[in-house]
Amino acid sequence: MTDHQDHDLPPSLKDFDPYTPEFRADPYPEYARIRDLGGPVHWDYLDSYVVSGHADASAVLADPRLLLRPPAPVAELLATIVPESLRSMNQTLLFQDPPDHTRLRNLTRRPFASPRLQGVLADAREAADRILGEALRRGGLEVVDDLAFPVSLQAIGDLLGIPREDLPQLRDWGQAMSPAADIPADPGSIERAVEAFEAFDAYIGRLAERRRADPGDDLFSSLLEAEREGLLSRDELHANVILIFISGHETLVAFTASAVLTFLRHPDQLALLRARPELAATAAEEVMRYESPLQLATAGGGRWTAEDIEVGGRVIPADSRVLTFIGAANRDPAVYADPDRFDITRSGARHLALGHGLHYCLGAALAKQQGTLMMEALAAWPVALESESVERPRWLPLFMQRRLAELPVTVTPLG
Repeated sequence: MTDHQDHDLPPSLKDFDPYTPEFRADPYPEYARIRDLGGPVHWDYLDSYVVSGHADASAVLADPRLLLRPPAPVAELLATIVPESLRSMNQTLLFQDPPDHTRLRNLTRRPFASPRLQGVLADAREAADRILGEALRRGGLEVVDDLAFPVSLQAIGDLLGIPREDLPQLRDWGQAMSPAADIPADPGSIERAVEAFEAFDAYIGRLAERRRADPGDDLFSSLLEAEREGLLSRDELHANVILIFISGHETLVAFTASAVLTFLRHPDQLALLRARPELAATAAEEVMRYESPLQLATAGGGRWTAEDIEVGGRVIPADSRVLTFIGAANRDPAVYADPDRFDITRSGARHLALGHGLHYCLGAALAKQQGTLMMEALAAWPVALESESVERPRWLPLFMQRRLAELPVTVTPLG
């Protein structure tokens, strides 16, 4: 890391702890305190600069002088800490800068904008409607396991071309891997991630053999063809398929559960959505802003300054790590009027829940359209919702992700 002694350090966040029960329940008052400190803030605990305001966060995420690859001394240190098998995940889009990032992004982006996506989304909406109909007959459901996971897994699995019967096993591996990307990661999560990655990697190898013999109209087959043409390596293929699968459903799982919880807490907004279902797309954007599924950019280590840069009136020295607090930026009163108010008619300023700049979320179209279909399904669901978990919901013990562990709800027919 860089020696900061010759630089004017901003206010310290050495007492900041994102793993307290209070922060997990409601991080936004603490984010407001951090924003009030002004500009990038030196976080002694991780020897990093923190950016929490919307303008500064947007600038950092779009600045090509901030790299995903750490400087050589840090990379060498990480190589002694991160298990060898997990290091292959460094070949994903999450850890690549141009030109490799450009090459990989061009190879993976097309299916997310292809006509196939509309069929995938139509099937996902049908699945959501079926699940909600069954819940009405039963009188309730657990939102995370009964709705969010099945619909989100089906959508990304269909886009990739993964057999639906394999999705539950892949879900388990993905859930074991994700906590290892937190900042900082719990040591025990690394061991679980290694075991899950090795199983997932072996599965991708077996699926690749089947797809080479019988290719389909899906993202996985497209990437296999790119591998055959020498446009990406075997390790790049495996790592990016795993990344796309995990990130492609986890964001929507977090979104769906947070959306239901937020509407339970704001019944006036649910009534408005039902009265004006054309607000579904705007409502999806507001949920992402209000309860950002990802609170921190970027998973696994933040970004690194390639040279001295100025952000928010302060100089951040070269080879420094910068952490961007997305959850804080999306509640910035300098950009959003009354930012702590949930308002599905809100429009204008773009939230940062799906990133910004060169590394803007590859699956943004899928996330936004699937979020919209979930809002449409919720608007058309003729039920009254109640949950004993509204006041004290159980969140996963993570900083990077903001996702409910569970959300049981009871449903009764309207009218």
